[in-house]
Amino acid sequence: MNMSALYDEAKINELENAEDLTGKNKKKLENYINNKPVYDAIVAALEAAVSEEIFYSLNAFMPILSNVLVQVTADKKLLERIADGLSVMDKQAEIQRDHKGEIIYDKETKDIEIVKFEEDIDTYMAREVLPHIPDAKAFFEENLSAKKPVIKTGAEIPFTRYFYKYQQPTPSEELEARFMELELSVSERVAKLFE
Repeated sequence: MNMSALYDEAKINELENAEDLTGKNKKKLENYINNKPVYDAIVAALEAAVSEEIFYSLNAFMPILSNVLVQVTADKKLLERIADGLSVMDKQAEIQRDHKGEIIYDKETKDIEIVKFEEDIDTYMAREVLPHIPDAKAFFEENLSAKKPVIKTGAEIPFTRYFYKYQQPTPSEELEARFMELELSVSERVAKLFE
């Protein structure tokens, strides 16, 4: 589970060994050190509550997790990160949805495909992706209504693919002969220097 925002020992070592700490990094180091007891308490509470029970829904798991960590933290975002870290993808689990009812897609199984500009994405999906992963879904990640939208759709021009001309590498025997010639030349020059 990713609790590195709360406490990260490697980051603490890095900050402590830094020669010149900025005010921001000093504050970060101080926060990490202050969060250590909370981190240890979370780990101890989770280890004490280990169970073989499997939950197929976040709604069923969150009350259990909140109850286990009630003495340690009530931070909802931290609880969500812990739940996310303790979760694994399971095809038998309930499809997870956000507060708007939209499906939450597993970020770890996300993949990017390069589709020719002239080709329809649905046609490409039907031919190349859906036969292998029937529940895959294509969507654009751009939010053009945002203040500073990040555009990820674009064009690729693979220059190497179109302009590369293969050249046979120099045979090792020829390279060895050149090396020996250069070595002899260097040896002769060094000998002349010390005469």
